[in-house]
Amino acid sequence: MIIRMISSKFLFLSVLTFSLPFILLGQGKAAKQDLELVKIASLNTIDANKEFQKNVQLVQQQRALAVQILSKIEKTQDKDEHDKLQKQLDSLQKKLNDNNQLMFKTYGFTLNRNYVLTVEKAHVHMWVTKEEAASINAKNDSSKKKNSEGLRSLFQKKK
Repeated sequence: MIIRMISSKFLFLSVLTFSLPFILLGQGKAAKQDLELVKIASLNTIDANKEFQKNVQLVQQQRALAVQILSKIEKTQDKDEHDKLQKQLDSLQKKLNDNNQLMFKTYGFTLNRNYVLTVEKAHVHMWVTKEEAASINAKNDSSKKKNSEGLRSLFQKKK
């Protein structure tokens, strides 16, 4: 599974989409299909984005742990150790399936798909002195007034 995320402290609005055609190249019938990116969820706040990323990381870690346990099971000769690992795997798989279903209900996300997280709007901030801030804010205010006149104003009015 490939998950591509743009992580940013200043992320404001993100849109989650899936099904990248180039990811599926060479995968038989799937590569021959005409695929489209479809918006499945919007993360409207920084906190929603952080929560989503935390949840994705959790299910990915659970899946990786399940793979490790399965590998140990295949290598183990001791029956008691095998049974202990199998019990851990069964418990982990139940949790993983429950979490995967919850992710699908909440975000439309499942471990069985490829996803792309796109940033629609981001804010970049920097630390400045009070004098620099005043100067920057004054420039921003004057450029907003200039943009309210002339040709550019036609494209900035809300419908």
